[in-house]
Amino acid sequence: MTKKPAKKSRRTTVVVCVNRMRGPRGKCCGQNGSLKIADRLEAGIRERGLNVELERIVCLGKCDVGPNLKFVGGEFRHELSLDDVPRLLDEFEKIAGKNEKKELLYPGA
Repeated sequence: MTKKPAKKSRRTTVVVCVNRMRGPRGKCCGQNGSLKIADRLEAGIRERGLNVELERIVCLGKCDVGPNLKFVGGEFRHELSLDDVPRLLDEFEKIAGKNEKKELLYPGA
């Protein structure tokens, strides 16, 4: 009988800019909805039990195309809105999968 290799847990970290100070071009993520986007993403991560850690940070340096999100070690997502949240959660699930151990993924979860 051949044993299947154990499935590796790949926790994915995603950062969302919540900066409220206007950048050099007069835009900032926090004043363009990123706080509500981060709230909805956190709720969706909890509800779906995703293996994703979401961090709120002050700036990703992409003020002119915000609100912004970045997969740590990977790609950006720009010009986000609340309408993008379901699609982002689907993408998180495809990349990171479920948190089978039901670990606390971020403070306040």
